[in-house]
Amino acid sequence: MVAKTHINFTEKVLAEIPVPTNKKPMTYYDTGQAGLCMIVTYGGTKTYYFYVKFFGVPKRVKIGRVGIMKLVDARMKARELRAKADRGDDPAQERQETLHDMTLKQFFDTQYYPRHVMVYTRPKTQAKAETMFRNYLTEFHKRKMISITRAEVERMHVELKDRISLYTANRTLGMVKHMYNKAIEWGYPSRHGNPAVGIKMFREKSRDRFIEPEELTRFFAALKEEPNEIFRNYVLLSLYIGQRRQNMLSMRWSNVDLNLGFVFFPDSKNGDPQRIPLITQAVDILKDMRQYATDDWVFSSHGKSKSGHMEDLHRPWYALLKRSGIENLRVHDLRRTFGSYQAITGASLHIIGKALGDKTSAATKVYARLTMDPVRDSIQRGADKMLEFVNGTEN
Repeated sequence: MVAKTHINFTEKVLAEIPVPTNKKPMTYYDTGQAGLCMIVTYGGTKTYYFYVKFFGVPKRVKIGRVGIMKLVDARMKARELRAKADRGDDPAQERQETLHDMTLKQFFDTQYYPRHVMVYTRPKTQAKAETMFRNYLTEFHKRKMISITRAEVERMHVELKDRISLYTANRTLGMVKHMYNKAIEWGYPSRHGNPAVGIKMFREKSRDRFIEPEELTRFFAALKEEPNEIFRNYVLLSLYIGQRRQNMLSMRWSNVDLNLGFVFFPDSKNGDPQRIPLITQAVDILKDMRQYATDDWVFSSHGKSKSGHMEDLHRPWYALLKRSGIENLRVHDLRRTFGSYQAITGASLHIIGKALGDKTSAATKVYARLTMDPVRDSIQRGADKMLEFVNGTEN
């Protein structure tokens, strides 16, 4: 859902409009020109659009980028489109005709990326989408969309599996399919169809790696020798809180309540804010860290990164694995370890899902009825079991 508001557009006012703090784009309507609006996205892009209900059907036509196109020109274009609609002509028809004759690269650059990727995805996802398109769909860049066949897309899918990986092949196929679906939604002639429809994804094996009991003692011993205290605390808290890497790295003190024992994540991968209970070990670590905090980031980079918080985990992580003699373990496996030791203690999948902040259609209703107390108890038992293996006191 896009938030809306009405203001009188001026170049200065539009330049000063802030980027949305959540993932939802904001739409601003010009009180000075009917039908003219501006959408500002989570990624910071500001774009002029013309909006009208044409015979009861909402139509939105892109006009141009704010800062590149002058406001006076955007208003003039909006008036032209308004006049066209008043005459009974579809204001989106010109764009639909253009879509009919586009190359895949033209569609990606002028339609898919600015209208979907920049509006509805995070900056990290935006970068991945651009990299995927530039690197893996090169053979189709100069091809007219209507000329690309299913056989060619299927061949590309197989070649990417053999050359890169089946995961890359599947993600790329998914992008092609989604691009054509959006193109059809925006006016690309549906009779030409989607060349990716009907092509089966390669079967993917889900990863089940976690720190096993016989590895825990070595892992914690190596972690104890870790010279980088903030990284050491990051690893421990990941084991005790169990959230995704981006959530952990972007934790803020303003979202941590050490008195009630909760941490709030306002922007999670599943799209919903999460309130996660903190166990004793996590609270103790955070209380100690809080004494020396210099800004709002829990894992502050102290001005060494653009984001303000710690970002690069690769070097200390691989050094930690080398010291512990553990192989084939990823940072994300800390989250899986967190859930695995809850499962070892007999916790239900619903409780584990609640603790992890996972969102599944089957379990959501059950999660909503649970209190945080059994979730906290489950996390505590899992952490205690983990430490029993470390200390050699397991039963």
